[in-house]
Amino acid sequence: MKKTMITLLAGIVLGAALMSGSFAEAAEAFWKAYPSTHKMYLDGQQVELEAYVINGSNYVRLRDVGEAVGFNVYWDSENNCVQINSDVPYTGQPPTDTTELDAVRQDIVQLVNRLRQENGVQFLAVNDSLMAAAQECSDKLYTWHHTREECEAAMAHGYPYGFGSNLTVFTGAAVQDVAERAVKNWTNSPGHFQTMIDPAFDSIGVGVTREQGITYCYMFVGDPNSHNPYE
Repeated sequence: MKKTMITLLAGIVLGAALMSGSFAEAAEAFWKAYPSTHKMYLDGQQVELEAYVINGSNYVRLRDVGEAVGFNVYWDSENNCVQINSDVPYTGQPPTDTTELDAVRQDIVQLVNRLRQENGVQFLAVNDSLMAAAQECSDKLYTWHHTREECEAAMAHGYPYGFGSNLTVFTGAAVQDVAERAVKNWTNSPGHFQTMIDPAFDSIGVGVTREQGITYCYMFVGDPNSHNPYE
């Protein structure tokens, strides 16, 4: 049997050598990719996807399909594979460890309280309702203040009073640098700085979200002697 297999393989190699010209041309034609001119539709609506025709079939990038349909696709460098999350919107990035972001939120609280101590005002207590409301707003990926939505989020999570809010959005920060970067941005802005050290506030909530290399940080500080304007 072993001799038969060796003879067969030798025959294949010899045949390929004798037909090298036509074989190579056939293989090249078989695998050559051409830009596709076919129209593609998603739920009845035409979509633009970069596609190539190879041997009569259309090929598109999986990440483009994920972005169009609404599921996440990313390269998992730790496990050396492609990961697909069918129940997560497309980002092209692995999900951020929520435990890491919990630590970032606590770091921001500590940095804000340190700043308040340096400016002679009392510490802010962490308020679970404000934490939840700030996180809801950061998860909406706002790049500017949405006052009504912020106030409604605070009420929805059970905070009945008025509050001040800071927002900063930036790119290029590692997770371990987010807290310092956020507080530094607010410190360098007079209005945001005043919000952090205002003695009228007695509680704090922080939201942090990272999407596609962008970090969104919200800080809500509660004032028990004021009222929510959308109450």
